[in-house]
Amino acid sequence: MVLDFILVAFAATLSIPLWVTGIELLITLLHKVQEADNSTMAQAVGSYKILIPAHNESEVIAHTLTTLLQQKVPADSIIVVADNCTDDTAAIARKLNVVVLERFNDKLRGKGFALDYGITYLKNQSQTDVLIILDADCEINNTSIHLLLSLCLTENRPIQALYLMRNHREHSLKQRIAGFAWLVKNKIRPIAVNKLGIPVTLTGSGMAFPWPVISTISIAHGNIVEDMQLGIDCTLKGFAPVFCEQAVVYSDFPEQLEAEKSQRTRWEHGHLSTIIQQVPKLIKQAIMQKDWCLLGLALDIGVPPLALLIMLAFTGTLLLAVVAFMTQSYFAFFVLLFSFLFFTLMLLMTWWKSGRDYLSFKELHSIIQYIFSKIYIYLTFIFKRQTSWIRTTRDTTH
Repeated sequence: MVLDFILVAFAATLSIPLWVTGIELLITLLHKVQEADNSTMAQAVGSYKILIPAHNESEVIAHTLTTLLQQKVPADSIIVVADNCTDDTAAIARKLNVVVLERFNDKLRGKGFALDYGITYLKNQSQTDVLIILDADCEINNTSIHLLLSLCLTENRPIQALYLMRNHREHSLKQRIAGFAWLVKNKIRPIAVNKLGIPVTLTGSGMAFPWPVISTISIAHGNIVEDMQLGIDCTLKGFAPVFCEQAVVYSDFPEQLEAEKSQRTRWEHGHLSTIIQQVPKLIKQAIMQKDWCLLGLALDIGVPPLALLIMLAFTGTLLLAVVAFMTQSYFAFFVLLFSFLFFTLMLLMTWWKSGRDYLSFKELHSIIQYIFSKIYIYLTFIFKRQTSWIRTTRDTTH
């Protein structure tokens, strides 16, 4: 009896993120793309600043800033925080007449500290209505900027743009699989979360905040996924982030294998650490406050990275199959198997609708190899967890 309870609890624990993801994918499969409301965008009048944290970004900062200036963004509305730079990032930015702040602190390193430095500077300047945060390697067009501005003003809440990695057929198979996983995480799932009225997870770039909100939240911390933590903090203060599918930000995966591995390790270790540290707290607060939106946020954040989720579900199903064969107790096995099959079906349908530009039918089998190639990342989370922010080295390709 005790064994049956343990097995069912194990199956249920693994099934929850499978059902959360599967339901989100199903909702988005039924979703119809909405056009941007140009009338609302035209009516919204307000000022904005674009804050760009940059650490040794001399290879990309000129392209990013030039693109913004070509979109008619005023130079004095762009603030670059050259954080602990040992290259000429600051000098390049100054040549383009944007506002440049230099920060040096060997102990307090990371994007959160750089953002806090820029926000502190803005507190002493003329007030702005909206603050847009953009990574130094990202591109955004003028339409998307004004969509973020208008929606932020009308909703009075943080707004997350659709943050995508560019997809090219000449990319390696591994990069295209990663691109599809990124699409699921940053587009497919947030669409469903938005439709359910649940706070969306912030994804780091293309984020717009009402100034009274962002100026009162502490962001000077060393969390290596500061965006996810920032979204949680905003939600707890009563300003749940909203997703804007029509505003788009583009970036590129690093071309260098070691750089890509370092970037992915930071993201996934940070996500797993946030699950461990924050999800139990969010669930507790949701129950105490009877706030089901907060519970929804906890469940959404509690979904591990896609590759790890599939790995855990596959391994767990095999384990329960062996135990069921030995004990003749099949209930837990069928619970997890049904959950895994539902999730797999939704993922395949999502690929059919949105992912065929990333992967052909013949290439689908390579997903399994890709998933198990990431075992090292998850093992290092247990034995050598990355806890500090490390800059991703990039090339100059756009």
